Amino acid sequence: MNSILTETLPGRIAYDDLKNASVEDFLCEFEGGVGVVHVSRQYIPYSEIFWGETEENPARAKGSTKNNIKALASSRKMGIDPRAKLPAVQETIITDIDGNVYRYKAENGITRKKADFYNGYTDGAWFDVVRYVETEGRSANLNRRVWLHLENDPLPQEGNSVADLVQTCCELIATEDLAKEESAIRDFVYESAPNMATQDKNEVVRTVLKQEDVPTRTISWRDNECRDWLDEKCLDEIEVDYCFPFHYFQDRIYSLFKQFHEMQQVQFVVQHFENKGDSEEVIIAAREAQKKKWEELRLIMKSVALYMVANDWQLPVDKDQYFPQIKSGDNAEDQNRIVFDN
Repeated sequence: MNSILTETLPGRIAYDDLKNASVEDFLCEFEGGVGVVHVSRQYIPYSEIFWGETEENPARAKGSTKNNIKALASSRKMGIDPRAKLPAVQETIITDIDGNVYRYKAENGITRKKADFYNGYTDGAWFDVVRYVETEGRSANLNRRVWLHLENDPLPQEGNSVADLVQTCCELIATEDLAKEESAIRDFVYESAPNMATQDKNEVVRTVLKQEDVPTRTISWRDNECRDWLDEKCLDEIEVDYCFPFHYFQDRIYSLFKQFHEMQQVQFVVQHFENKGDSEEVIIAAREAQKKKWEELRLIMKSVALYMVANDWQLPVDKDQYFPQIKSGDNAEDQNRIVFDN
């Protein structure tokens, strides 16, 4: 008999013992969600489960990686951990394109199935059987996708990616299970991935708004999107030299004037502003604030120019001194004195 199927670490269940295990052997309680009904927990042969034509997790934009499959296979070789969450299936009759009939549809656990097959074990495993129901204001399909993403979310496992949630949002909008509104999209993302970094959740929302052309009162831009718009949609025959954002004003000023220095021509600048609240008042206020920054810059440049004209074009900065950093060797510096250029 294959030792892989029979030898285990203490506290784990060998492959060959899985079929004869009992519900009580599995210690991890089922964690439901809104509109998620736990039907049963049982051993199911893999041959009775439809894994999809491409055998991919419906809540993942990219499927199981080779490294993840091998790592999980290595762990499961040493036995099945009864404390681990069980994968889920729906009880439904599905006939595939070849005429094969299945009693269940896989919801997740596809990497586990591939890991078992990699180990040479193809019999079956224990699953939580679930079904989904409508709740107030939410379809069964919306509840399903929220729960599947929550199943991916807990740390330290590999959580949801931006691409995962973007894909789901677009699919739910297409099936009209998710309203094509910024607030609905944001609520779905924040509920489905509580452990995802806030900046990533906001990136999901921003991407879906752009991809699905969701109606909003205002638009937030990024430089590459500005360039795409200028190339593909803008009807004005104007050569734009620089797309200038509201944030990082000081950093961009240097780049802008360096570009002027290299081109020796006045730079035609088009500006854009962040607006997380989707408010035209925020945009208008940002434009007014930017005007004040430009005027402040003009006065600063005037003072610098007057000084440089009167001082043989030298900068109004005494800059030839440094903090001591070299502690030994021929160039050792006094660690208690400022270092001056010779």
